[in-house]
Amino acid sequence: MTEIEQVQLSMDGFEVNAYVVHAPEGDIIVDAGAEPGKILARVREPVAAVLITHGHADHVAALNDVLQATAAPVYIHPDDAGRTDVQVYEPLQDGEDLVIAGQPIHVLHTPGHSPGSVTFVIGEDQVVGDLVLPGSVGRTDLEGASWEQIEASLDKVMPLWTENTRLYAGHGLVLSAAEELANNPYLPPAR
Repeated sequence: MTEIEQVQLSMDGFEVNAYVVHAPEGDIIVDAGAEPGKILARVREPVAAVLITHGHADHVAALNDVLQATAAPVYIHPDDAGRTDVQVYEPLQDGEDLVIAGQPIHVLHTPGHSPGSVTFVIGEDQVVGDLVLPGSVGRTDLEGASWEQIEASLDKVMPLWTENTRLYAGHGLVLSAAEELANNPYLPPAR
């Protein structure tokens, strides 16, 4: 049974989340924004991969330390790879189906907050980065961001939500998709 464990980190007082996916055949780290020791302390099995939702500093500042400690490959969308110091990476593609450590992961390219933002669909759940935040969505006043793209990306992920879907956001608590649908004023109407 796969478990997605939230790791709450502090980047100079700014809260950000990483996640450790405890998959059937190993662990997968998603995002490494700060406190690499805290992320690595949650690892139970060898790390099969590091996945990046997007390349903003608060999601990748500890990436090199985590990669050095794990020797795992890193997966990132090409549109955000340049925001990291990583030279060698596995390029993520929209609609791609990965199997890492025995865990199927569906990749959706969900730009809007960042050109290379992706959402990882794991079972009914989604690791959404900063696409959806508690009661909000990712900022669109940053370079490369776009409100129209955020809306299109939301239209891509929302049809996959069920009553049980959890959204693992880049900041704040793990969200219930059903509660966000009911209460988040930034989400477009379900179509």
